[in-house]
Amino acid sequence: MKRVWLTAVAVAVLVAGPALGQKSAKHGGGSSGVEQQINHLEEQGKEASLKNDASWFEKNLADDFVGVSGTGMVTDKSSAIAMRKSGDLKYEAIDYSDAKVRVYGNTALVSGTAAVKGALKGQDFSGTYHYVRVWVKQGGQWKIAHSQATKAAASS
Repeated sequence: MKRVWLTAVAVAVLVAGPALGQKSAKHGGGSSGVEQQINHLEEQGKEASLKNDASWFEKNLADDFVGVSGTGMVTDKSSAIAMRKSGDLKYEAIDYSDAKVRVYGNTALVSGTAAVKGALKGQDFSGTYHYVRVWVKQGGQWKIAHSQATKAAASS
């Protein structure tokens, strides 16, 4: 049970900060300027995850952030930051594919697939996950309000 919880929290945190270099898609009247801003933030989040930089997450997660992992475990902003500060969470690689940004006014959705290699407290959570991140504009700043990951089915 503890291994499942560790994996769940690690994946939830992964999804909290990530991608770029992917194609964007306009939907809901989104503008390419906003898509570029979100893509830039996603790239910063990926780099922060690889460097275990908690300060990026302190700045870019909404105060009421919620992350849901591939096993259904839920985490909040303080626990996501604490795992980074403690060094318990470590990423060796994060590779994104099929990332898309869709903008709906002051909300942007990022979805895609992430192949990750990492561990939480020494427990490996490497694998491929489908993810969705919800960015909201608060006080003139884009913040991650929600993230969710689902373990990808093994291909046959």
